Amino acid sequence: MQRRAKIALCITLILQQTTMPLFVTPLLLAGGLLIAVPILIHLAMRQRPQQLEFPALRFLQARSTANRHRLKLRHLLLLVLRCLALLLLAIALARPIFLSAGIFTGGNAPVAAALAFDTRPRMSYRHQNKTRLDAAKEMGLEVVGQLPKGSELVVLDTASSRNRFDVDRGSAVEKIKQLTTTAHTETLIDMVDNAVEVLHESNQQRKEMYLFTDMSAVDWDSEAMISAWQRRLADHPNINFYLIDVGVRKPQNFSLADLKLSPEVLTETGLLRVTTEVRATGTSGTQAVELYLLDAQGNGQKRGEQIVDGRDRQASQVDFQTRVGHSGILHGYVRLARSDDLPIDNIRYFSVEVRVPHHVLIATADPARSHLLATALSPPTLRQQEETRYDVQVASYEKLAEKKFSSFDTIWLLDPPPLSAALWQSLTTYVDEGGGLAIALGGNVGLSPERFNATASPDLLPAKLVRQWRGLDLYLAPDQFEHPVLQRFKVRQDSIPWQQNPIFRIWQLGPFSKGARTLLNYSDRRPALVSRNLGKGRCLLLTTSLSSGTRAPWNDLLAARENAWPGFVLVNAMADYLAGIAGQRLNYRTGSVARVGLSGQEEVFDAYLLKTPTGSRRIAADDRGRQLLISNTETPGHYRLGAGGTEGVQYGFSINLPAEATNLKRADLDQLSEIFDPSQLPIVVTTEQLSRTREDVEGRTR
Repeated sequence: MQRRAKIALCITLILQQTTMPLFVTPLLLAGGLLIAVPILIHLAMRQRPQQLEFPALRFLQARSTANRHRLKLRHLLLLVLRCLALLLLAIALARPIFLSAGIFTGGNAPVAAALAFDTRPRMSYRHQNKTRLDAAKEMGLEVVGQLPKGSELVVLDTASSRNRFDVDRGSAVEKIKQLTTTAHTETLIDMVDNAVEVLHESNQQRKEMYLFTDMSAVDWDSEAMISAWQRRLADHPNINFYLIDVGVRKPQNFSLADLKLSPEVLTETGLLRVTTEVRATGTSGTQAVELYLLDAQGNGQKRGEQIVDGRDRQASQVDFQTRVGHSGILHGYVRLARSDDLPIDNIRYFSVEVRVPHHVLIATADPARSHLLATALSPPTLRQQEETRYDVQVASYEKLAEKKFSSFDTIWLLDPPPLSAALWQSLTTYVDEGGGLAIALGGNVGLSPERFNATASPDLLPAKLVRQWRGLDLYLAPDQFEHPVLQRFKVRQDSIPWQQNPIFRIWQLGPFSKGARTLLNYSDRRPALVSRNLGKGRCLLLTTSLSSGTRAPWNDLLAARENAWPGFVLVNAMADYLAGIAGQRLNYRTGSVARVGLSGQEEVFDAYLLKTPTGSRRIAADDRGRQLLISNTETPGHYRLGAGGTEGVQYGFSINLPAEATNLKRADLDQLSEIFDPSQLPIVVTTEQLSRTREDVEGRTR
């Protein structure tokens, strides 16, 4: 009885696990009626018994009875086999499809499937000796192997886009095996849009998308991302989406935040300040943070170390200060001394430029009136600490012609009077060869500008002067902050006290010369600051004065009060722009276009050798030899450019991952299940769960 009960239980379980089959041509099941043919043959061929008498052979009767029963059993078995053969033939011709709750089949009909893999840096997080991308690749290969024959497949990742299906299943498998994490990547939504575009090119009735990701919160915690997913699900109801979660439930990681450098360009005696944060996720403990600077041979020299006590979901600030030494491009990095399961965010690279102080010449009618401008460019406190970026000299206009202009990086004409044509020609040549010239107009021009215009170089001056103009409630009012002179104001553009620094008098300009453009306007839209490039150099024209000590000041831009700081920032930005360092960046995020400005006074080469963390190549200068553009910046690290050998020029910059690229905080899956209908956007973690979910979805769509 127990044996029969076990057999009955097994049969019951099999029936529960296997659903009734479907048939492609159910009418052919009528062929099963042919099983009557062997039954009739069996009955017709049955032999009738014959009576024979064998006296004295009584002992053979028992043997005869046994043989008769055995023969009867063989005939019945032959009958069953004949019937079963005909029945199986009929079922085979009807082409059955079995839907099992435990096998990833979903039918033999081909599908169009897109397998999209998250290959962003945090997918290199290692758990149980396997990265998250490795786990995604294993599951992806299982899915490919179980999809019906004849299916159209496309493998996508967040590093690049695709516009067609893979050639065959083998190509898709090879594509999955070759996937690697990449620093510069698209968002998940971009990859989904790419997959949808490819799937719509298929004529297959069933379309499926499998997204393999670690389900980090950065992709799901914003209303914009939720809305984007909801729109995609609503716009493409004919595509079955599946999220395959290959993340770790409780990741543990220490990471470094973005670096803050002060400044990126400094003098040989300047002090480099590097600030960052140590952030902990799912873990706590002490960490040693180290600062390194690279020497001439590229070897790291330790310049500082700090111990921080990291706590889960908290950030600990770290500050380093060090002297930099010789001039040139200086590379360095900050790193965690103890590595963890995500090493890529344990190091941050940086580059700074070390220069000798720029030589600035201020030409003025009265040296005493250059005090405010000289102080703004070279503050006394920085001069005492030998950290000032500008070495300022002052000369009168009477002795200006005696100066060797080429020995100065920038020249300022402070409230210039009418100058001789020869002096203007010398200034024009200076700018054309790469120098920077600033002109701040004032009262020394005179009430009538005809004499000034008569000798001024038309190739250099952005526009001729028309007349003096007294303003009422006039102040600087920039509306664009993209130019290097104004970029420093961009982060605080809505809180700058321009109105508290009034302008009383200005010079009105005539039509602009070719190539001149307005960088900054007054509140009445009149030009305040105009630029013009000439050859390798630059010229800036400020239509109000920067002189100090006059009885009737032209403005309060450099007034000795707290709210006058915008004027001091503007003057320094003008000086940096003319010296070729304003807007210059030496530190970028992965995927950015790095722009390396070439000094106007240095030789321009036809080609430069670019050395990256992964190799080297040659590039040419752009924008009439003024800059180098580098677009392939996907790998974090130091980038070096050079030309002309040891006697030539050397440039460089650094590339880093943004801090959010390695944020391992997990999305709230329970909350996502409430936001998204699980039948529209199911989240699965195993192939077994995926097969059951897929069959449930397919069952609802039939």
